Amino acid sequence: MSVDAWGFDVERQLTARRLRSLRIRLSASRTAVAAALTLILVFGGAGAVRDCVLSLPVPSWAATVAFLVILFALVMAVDLPFRYISGYRWERAFGLSAQRFAGWVKDLAKAFGLGLGSTVAAGLVLLWLLAVWPTWWWLAAWALGLAVSVVLAFIAPIILVPMFYRFRPLDDPALRARFESLAARAKVPIVGVFELRASEKTRRSNAAVMGLGRTRRVVVTDTLLHDFRPDEVDTVLAHELAHQKFLDPLRGFVLGSVTSLVTLAVAGSLYSILYPAFGIRSIADMAGLPLLAALLGLVSLSLQPLELSWSRAREARADRFSLGLTQDAPNFASAMVKLHDQNLGVADPSPWEKWLFYSHPSGRERVELARTFRGLRA
Repeated sequence: MSVDAWGFDVERQLTARRLRSLRIRLSASRTAVAAALTLILVFGGAGAVRDCVLSLPVPSWAATVAFLVILFALVMAVDLPFRYISGYRWERAFGLSAQRFAGWVKDLAKAFGLGLGSTVAAGLVLLWLLAVWPTWWWLAAWALGLAVSVVLAFIAPIILVPMFYRFRPLDDPALRARFESLAARAKVPIVGVFELRASEKTRRSNAAVMGLGRTRRVVVTDTLLHDFRPDEVDTVLAHELAHQKFLDPLRGFVLGSVTSLVTLAVAGSLYSILYPAFGIRSIADMAGLPLLAALLGLVSLSLQPLELSWSRAREARADRFSLGLTQDAPNFASAMVKLHDQNLGVADPSPWEKWLFYSHPSGRERVELARTFRGLRA
């Protein structure tokens, strides 16, 4: 195996770059197709669907549900080929997936079911808010969105994630005690250590601290436990524990709350001005939802580089904490190398790629941080 000056496998990094290039091109095509569908819906398509469902001999609420279902089906039908190429074909071709096609379809059906349910529920609530509070609907939607996000963060490790991956308490008592001791040293309370059976679907490795309050637990993938030394796993877990130590989930929630408020306020203001020009009958007309979604997406996209920059700073701080807590720069560096090579992450992205896509410091930056570590304790 040939490695570069930072320890990354040269062949794996070439493969990672090839995959990243393919994904960027596919993403550009996906965006173009989605934009075309949005334009069709905004310039009359959604109005035609609205007129069609309203002509049905059903109550108005049922017509609205039918409209939302049709809208969701159109978006998913257009997106499905891209999901297949990126999420199944390339994952298998590049050796990242161990999942069979039937299993992928089953997971896709679950995701579509959750997406459909949330789309219908959110659409009905949003249209009701637009009708009841046409001026301040965005503020009420923002408050409701915050409440839903808190509930989802609490139930994710006990309901949502188990829908796609099997969980079990970590069997190895020595490893469990080791990770619990690490959490105690970090002064982060947890309710247990769990193993996620990722190898049934993917060859990627990861770790996380999931949940809130009584559902907060350390989660490690079985691939991480199998392919990494315990000392390397310690450095990865210490990084995740740092996010809890520094209240990063809360900080992220606050930042996300601010950016979502700005997004809703700006998009809502633009929508109230623009909707008559597109033949939308009223601010609460269901045919206006594609235009509103497009405005929300555009405003959100403009804020994404700022959010990614903040995320990289947060992740760099977690890396420094991990080094300070474990005092193990060599194993931190080797863990970062393994994670990037195994997961086919590009370790040295171009500046524009980092600015547009990266929520973490690059692999090379993380290895360099370990190499310059001076042994300062957390």
